[in-house]
Amino acid sequence: MLGPAAGCESPKTDAKREILDAALFPVSIRHVAGRGRGFFATRDIQPGETVFRAVPLAWAISEDWMKNTCWWCFAYNSRRAHPIKAIDVGATNSTLAIDGPQASKKRGGATAAKSSPRVSSNRYKGVFCSLECHQTAISAHGGQEKWDGYLALLSAMEDEIQLRSSQITRSSKARERTELCSSTLPDSSQLRSAVVELESTLLSESGEKRVTSSYPDADFDPDDLTDDQLGEWISAVWDTITEHRLFSDYMPDSSERELTRLIANQLCLCDALSTDRDSSIPTADWQTEMVASGAADRNIAPLEALFHVKSNETEVLRASICQMQLAPTSLDGSASTPATIAPIRLPWHPSPAQILQSQWSSSFQAAAGSYSLLARAWERAANNLGALSHAKFRGVYYREKANSFGIWDPPTDVLQSLTDGPGISYDEREWVGFSIYPTAVYFNHSCAPNVSKLRHGRTMNFVSNQCVQSGEELFISYGSITDTVSERRDRLKDHFFFECACERCIAESSVQLCALDSQI
Repeated sequence: MLGPAAGCESPKTDAKREILDAALFPVSIRHVAGRGRGFFATRDIQPGETVFRAVPLAWAISEDWMKNTCWWCFAYNSRRAHPIKAIDVGATNSTLAIDGPQASKKRGGATAAKSSPRVSSNRYKGVFCSLECHQTAISAHGGQEKWDGYLALLSAMEDEIQLRSSQITRSSKARERTELCSSTLPDSSQLRSAVVELESTLLSESGEKRVTSSYPDADFDPDDLTDDQLGEWISAVWDTITEHRLFSDYMPDSSERELTRLIANQLCLCDALSTDRDSSIPTADWQTEMVASGAADRNIAPLEALFHVKSNETEVLRASICQMQLAPTSLDGSASTPATIAPIRLPWHPSPAQILQSQWSSSFQAAAGSYSLLARAWERAANNLGALSHAKFRGVYYREKANSFGIWDPPTDVLQSLTDGPGISYDEREWVGFSIYPTAVYFNHSCAPNVSKLRHGRTMNFVSNQCVQSGEELFISYGSITDTVSERRDRLKDHFFFECACERCIAESSVQLCALDSQI
């Protein structure tokens, strides 16, 4: 959850900011060498103090619990579905549907919704726990018309998901029939390679558009490039992907589909999400504004906060390629087998065929498939938000990566046991969705955190679980801290792209090394 480093500022400015921050919450945002930015205590903090508070900017409910979790306040009921549906399946003049005793109120007064001809499908299954939550959601989206446009987009996404699922089923059956005749047909992988090669030849002969770049027409080692240079190459690859509609039939998995719904939520909540602005250049006193937003009486985090969150696009690609380069030396690929480095070089100007066939193409497949899914739904829903460029999509997608918070029920943090007695284990909680709290991403990780996350409705409270001295950094945990040091480090590297070097990990790894030395 690290953002770009803040620029150098005068001690006078820092002192002014800390005074303002302390009046709101006892925290300030400071630059941390090698780790971006972090929250620090501006005074001594006692256990049980609320050190920060945040509201989400965008969110998505898990497909498994969509009917049991309120879309607005995240209230979860495992035993029955919530009564108020976002889309009324049977009504023609309302997008609001109510089951049970509240149904008689559906058409009356302020609860009646305007006509919504754009909602052509009832596939979206979002629900609300109360009329108040439903009306608040409509208001947050700018009124009934924009809310209906959002529902139209979500329903179009569900239509597209259903279409792709049907295509996959038909392709699977066709593949089974083909396998029955495999003795008389060429090998399928050879056939696919021949088709891709022919496609590449035809594109070249027809004057395929070459990607312009200031770099030579050769391959390169991504480790030799700065993030800006690698970012330029990534954008060029995306231009080719969208121009030739690569991965357009790829079906994202459930977690990617949920992320795509979060992006739809984000883009509809904020009509003009511009990626042209340089988010690495902070405004004059943006840190104070981020801290102040936690004390403001609001339902949605400020859009401004998103542009101060670092995009993890280059980190995701580097981590993905690093994993590909680690090739097990044994055929069984056992975890205990030492790995060797098999360098992967990338072409400056990859053709469509190279993007589809290369090992590194998997780094783009999920994101490109999700973009294609949302872009098709975007066109079908006829939103008034302008075209959905891949740059706009990536602006949210890669800021969410490693920066989202899980929505868990019960909302009590596992670490609450440190202050309030016996807590609950991770196995006792249900994951019902995730959200992005852009003002809270400055909490760095520790496997021995001094701050717990306690959700109250849609508001995330950050509460100290031990004494913290003024000037000390405040940490939360990014997931389970009950695993072994190796398990924790592997999970953090896979999901958050860093090797944990907190005091606990260093101490426990030292103990492991000593134990190994004693066995030799």
